[in-house]
Amino acid sequence: IVLTFIYKQEFNSFQIILNESGTAHKEPFNPYSMTLKQGLEHLKHQLQIRQESLYGEDEFIKLECNFDKFKPQILLNDIYRNFPHYPNIQVYWEVHCISMVSYKHTICIERTDIPKSSPSKDISSNQKPKFNPLLYECDIHRLKTIQDTMFSIKDTSNNQWKSLLHEVVKNGFLNNLIAPQYTNNKKEQEQLHETINQQINYNEKNANELILNENILTILNEVKELYHDDIHKQMGYPLQLIHICAILLYCGKSCNFEFSYDQIQFQHSKWKYLDWHLQQAILILHNHERREEESIELYCGLKKVRLENIKEIKEWFFISHVSTSDDIQVAKMFRSDRGCILHFHPSMRRANMIYSCDVSWISPFKNEREILFSRSHVIQFYNTNTKEEAGWNARIEKEDKNTQMILLTWTRYDQFIQQTMSISKMWSHSIDLNLIYIVLASVQGNIELTMECLSLIEEWRNETKNKMKYEEKKKEFMERRCCNHHINLFSIFLVEKGLPGYNTSIEFAAIMTVKDGLPFVEKDKERYEQ
Repeated sequence: IVLTFIYKQEFNSFQIILNESGTAHKEPFNPYSMTLKQGLEHLKHQLQIRQESLYGEDEFIKLECNFDKFKPQILLNDIYRNFPHYPNIQVYWEVHCISMVSYKHTICIERTDIPKSSPSKDISSNQKPKFNPLLYECDIHRLKTIQDTMFSIKDTSNNQWKSLLHEVVKNGFLNNLIAPQYTNNKKEQEQLHETINQQINYNEKNANELILNENILTILNEVKELYHDDIHKQMGYPLQLIHICAILLYCGKSCNFEFSYDQIQFQHSKWKYLDWHLQQAILILHNHERREEESIELYCGLKKVRLENIKEIKEWFFISHVSTSDDIQVAKMFRSDRGCILHFHPSMRRANMIYSCDVSWISPFKNEREILFSRSHVIQFYNTNTKEEAGWNARIEKEDKNTQMILLTWTRYDQFIQQTMSISKMWSHSIDLNLIYIVLASVQGNIELTMECLSLIEEWRNETKNKMKYEEKKKEFMERRCCNHHINLFSIFLVEKGLPGYNTSIEFAAIMTVKDGLPFVEKDKERYEQ
């Protein structure tokens, strides 16, 4: 991230103002006693607090300021006192900051302990209405209504919990918040719900009046139990209780069907609080998973959906959240007898701005082995700068009269796949695909120059002293989530050759592997040859 800090005099106090996304945060500075080094350390500390509280990112990969090479003993007053109108001035400091969740607070993505699907299904796929999360060209104009609706939301409740649970009750799903009621009599059920609404003081027009009684709204107890799950503990408890509640409502309660259906009908305003907290939860968990190690294929079955023309859809946008599984049998079950299956290439998980997370530890339906993709952000759709990071492409992989298989791949993957595989073939597939990709990207797709660079890298890599050098540092790389040995070796090579812009080899490897993302997996060699 790039942050700009503004220093100005206001009411006899020298302040630092952090401006980001239209929000200003002020910090008092004393230029007569604070040195430049102390100021930078203070900024670093404040950024650490901010990144960890918002995203759980407790480790800096890179923190750079244009002034960080100044002598540390210089006071801010000594630097700026000769400026016109000092101290009534504004001074800009641009700080480049890249952070991530440390290895100790991330979870492994291997799923050996989760059961595969069984013949008996907890929720019948017939209950799921026709569900299609893809955005069609003819509906692009409706995106602005989502953006306007979500930005116009004003939480009139004093309590986020009240807003969320009030929304669930208002949409007719009180039964999702309370203990199971064993009655098939519709009239009895209505009377029971009316009694409970009175007990929790439900007022359709005022969420503030809702009483959060744990003895009645038993979902509150379910959420507290999940909060203390061993997986959440390993992450350092980054989720708030309300985030876990949002995931549980989506993955384990019947309101999921109407919530999903309303979203594909562009009625996002009906579930604005559930949608908001679900997006936040996915983003937080997304950062706490070592997705850089991910190489599994994922699938999502869509009942009675078929694309006659792939150009009908607007690529790289989900209008609703999308549940996937690494078990294709689960996808086939949701597809039912006819429909399509979305096939997610591993690059979809590795992309840093295509937000997804493993929710199997929260979902009561363990056999679904669910990985949840977030609804796409409308802001990203209109921002051409983020398309490469947040974008994906779709193509029909295969089809018959009953099933259509649609492959989804990260935009970065498609941008480089042909050149990468062409170069790989020239080297008899002996070089790591992601190494080829990084070199290719750094020379703007020049194949001849890429081949020359790879020759130099291979020559350097095969020297015994360089192999030994990496063996000595390998553990340190792995502890910083740099899991690709080829990229790690390459980063040492680059730093030795004086690569500008990076202070250490680990800094380069972590940015490439964790923050930028490596789109290719070993299986791509087989896939491309077919």
